Amino acid sequence: MISSIRDVDDLKTFVFVVQDRSFTQTASRMGVTKAAVAKRIQGLEKIWNTQLFYRNTRKVIPTRDADLIYQKVVAILESVKELENSLTNKDELEGTLRITCVSSMSHNFVADVIEKFQVQNPKITIQLIVTDSLLDLMEESIDLGIRVGSDIPPGLMGVELFKNRIVAVASPGYLKTNRELQSPKDLETHNLLYLDLHKNLQFSGTNHTLESLSKKRNFVSNDAASLVQMGLKGKGILIRSFWDIEEGLQEGKFIPVLEDYPLKNFGSVWLVHPFSKTPSRRMMVFRNFLETECRVKLSR
Repeated sequence: MISSIRDVDDLKTFVFVVQDRSFTQTASRMGVTKAAVAKRIQGLEKIWNTQLFYRNTRKVIPTRDADLIYQKVVAILESVKELENSLTNKDELEGTLRITCVSSMSHNFVADVIEKFQVQNPKITIQLIVTDSLLDLMEESIDLGIRVGSDIPPGLMGVELFKNRIVAVASPGYLKTNRELQSPKDLETHNLLYLDLHKNLQFSGTNHTLESLSKKRNFVSNDAASLVQMGLKGKGILIRSFWDIEEGLQEGKFIPVLEDYPLKNFGSVWLVHPFSKTPSRRMMVFRNFLETECRVKLSR
């Protein structure tokens, strides 16, 4: 009975078969026979006590267990590759980074940072998992998560990137056809566009919350992008995180309102990784790059 994985090539074989969906193609890629590939897969199935592939005459299909194991094996191979690079004093970063963030953050913030990072590190592959669900980073084999909250979630460690500042803005067209706002109380006569999770945010120096001022709110959505579009079209006063509308502010598509009564911050934006996972060199380089980009953004 096989009791352990014989060498890294066993894991490489598994990854290649998942990618190629073919024993024949994997054999050609590795320079071995099809029988050798089949033997390695059979050995792994014995070790892991599960079927990894469904086989028919035309193609090989990974089982559910194989899909779950795949990302973990890729992470192991990336660690081996990084070790090899460090031992040969190879300075150029290679490998894959799996990063997750919420959808609203992916478009106007994270994607721009990734683009700049890959210009400097062209051999790094970024897998960006965009979801508004809080994924288990260990279970999903995710290297880094960009999270919004009051603190770092349990089981994770990381660094605060910046305070999640919430701002009130409106389009120039909207402000031309609506009377000037002097105080938060004036918002009672305006349509307010905000996420419900922000409803209890308070205007500094007052007792007013967004919810208490929402007398004419006629559009409610849990999709930040929809709210931003309504704001751009002049459908009301938009209340959003500054990082989501920074580009619109710079281009003059939005104008800040009630700057003398700033809303209280909604937590902070954090870069986190599993507590039990030692950061790889590429993770640390990306973290440093992201922190630098955030400092530049905040200094504008």
